[in-house]
Amino acid sequence: MMHRKTAVSLLAAVLILCLAGAGAAAKQTRPTVALVLGGGSARGFSHIGLIKALEENGIPIDMIVGTSMGSIVAGLYAAGYSVENMEQLATHLDTSKLLDIPLPPTGGVVDSTGIQQFLDVLLDGKTYDQLPIPFKSVVVNLGTGRELALDEGLVSVGIQASMSIPGVFPPVQIGDAYYVDGGLKNQVPANVAADMGADVIIAVSLEKDYENPDYRRIMNNLRMSLTAMLEGYTEINTAMADVLIVPDVGLDSSWEFQKAAYFIEQGYAAGLQYVEQIKTVILAKDPTFQFRPYRQDGYSTTEFQEIVQRAERRVASLPKRFTFKPEFQFDSDYNFPKIGFKFTHGPLAWFGLGYRYGFDPDNGGHEVFVDWGRAQWGSVDLFVRQSPNRERPTLGVAVTGPEWEKLMLEATYVSQGDKAWQVSATSSKLLDYSRAVAGLSLRVSGLRPEEDQPIQDTLLVALSPQVQVYPWGEEHFPVGFALVRPYFLGGVTVETPVTELDVRPSLRVGVGSELHLFGLYPTDLSLGVELDSSAQATVRFGITGLRF
Repeated sequence: MMHRKTAVSLLAAVLILCLAGAGAAAKQTRPTVALVLGGGSARGFSHIGLIKALEENGIPIDMIVGTSMGSIVAGLYAAGYSVENMEQLATHLDTSKLLDIPLPPTGGVVDSTGIQQFLDVLLDGKTYDQLPIPFKSVVVNLGTGRELALDEGLVSVGIQASMSIPGVFPPVQIGDAYYVDGGLKNQVPANVAADMGADVIIAVSLEKDYENPDYRRIMNNLRMSLTAMLEGYTEINTAMADVLIVPDVGLDSSWEFQKAAYFIEQGYAAGLQYVEQIKTVILAKDPTFQFRPYRQDGYSTTEFQEIVQRAERRVASLPKRFTFKPEFQFDSDYNFPKIGFKFTHGPLAWFGLGYRYGFDPDNGGHEVFVDWGRAQWGSVDLFVRQSPNRERPTLGVAVTGPEWEKLMLEATYVSQGDKAWQVSATSSKLLDYSRAVAGLSLRVSGLRPEEDQPIQDTLLVALSPQVQVYPWGEEHFPVGFALVRPYFLGGVTVETPVTELDVRPSLRVGVGSELHLFGLYPTDLSLGVELDSSAQATVRFGITGLRF
């Protein structure tokens, strides 16, 4: 009896082992697919659309490798984020909130600590071995020049190193070494996927042969020169890819972060274009493979927004090092420019201490100030000014509220001068079209009353509509490390006392440009001439949104 039970048990064990082996063998026939995402700064948003095309056509992603911007998309997808999550992040996030430009710079122009902390919250502090999908980010050891595929430590730090373009971002210390953008040696690291044991390698390159480039553009020449230098590395590494996808992004600027939706569409179109070629490669490895569409679940819209807000709060709470910053302002009360500098952050925290000079003999002059400000709460500026044509110093305060739905509230007060105070509400984009933008400003000013003058007789109200016409539509032109979008401007200001209708019109014409440094930090610069009702001309210089 015992022998029979023992025999049955042995037979059952053998059957289980056989079934397990058969299952393993069946599992091994299914090819392992790796996705390799190359670098390209803002053009890397196209990777999001490409992943969407792969999911819709049932092409699996078993492991993922990334360089530079490709490592950001790859890391988020490997951590479980959905295409919808990443698309929402790319099209709505103000990336300038995550980066800082300290002066003087150390190691790079832009401090990337904020983006590392932001990603760390999104990735929940995960290390590489905790990710649901195997992932490696490619970096270059700045000391030795050797490339390395990171698969240990915090994922957020590895991504930060992989995107650290030398000169733009400082190198990232990991252990005793310093690392920078992997694109310097390996723009499309298909060789890393081969080392990981992938059976099918899908690689994405964001560089292509340029058709009819404009050789008069410096940045075009620099980019093509860099591509030529890296071509040898790229050819060697991409030769290991079974399918090489090149989205149609051409010479689109790497700094055009505002075109995220466009790049995502281009990536999706490229994915669809290569779907049949990818399927052919997979079927050659496994003729029985079934392509079943799927979607990585990710997070709901509400959950994802909560995670992003938590990450933004982490970045906002980061201490910043003691910094010297330039100051450029325009006094809207008396219409004159001011330039100077200030020290901020470090022991000053969110306060600034500095000096400005205003180019107006009556209301400008030497000025020392203390300010405080945060983007979500607005700013306060207290100053003492000594004007050349005044015996006593002038005390003043300026308050700016946070921008809300494109509406900006501002208020100023000065202890000397014709205008004692001014309150304004400005909506810069009441109407926003590709070739024209219309804005409106409402201003109430209080003149300094003379003896026994009723307060109501000192009040002035002004309405200022303005139109900006963009001859080239939404096209941005790369100039060095900035994008510019030039425009012509025209505006009319109608001012009158509150107690009586005494219209004092003025006409303003000029030119200006939107400017995005590194594709971020939106700033508006304008220069124009204002003619009042007596035909007196005043040169006006405008600058808004500038912050470092």
